[in-house]
Amino acid sequence: MADLVGVNHVGVGTDMLGFISPPVFTYYGQLPDFANQLLAAGFSNEETGKILGGNYKRVFEASVG
Repeated sequence: MADLVGVNHVGVGTDMLGFISPPVFTYYGQLPDFANQLLAAGFSNEETGKILGGNYKRVFEASVG
């Protein structure tokens, strides 16, 4: 997805009751492993931070002021 739309427009949803079945994450303790996978795949620390919540924070703050 990051290749298609750019890393500034990608985020991870941590809702384990979301639209995908079975969910990608079964418990929140898996997020550090996912961060390591992103880094191993070539994403920078900054890009990984954006994907894991930075983009959500930016959009949320812009939406609610």
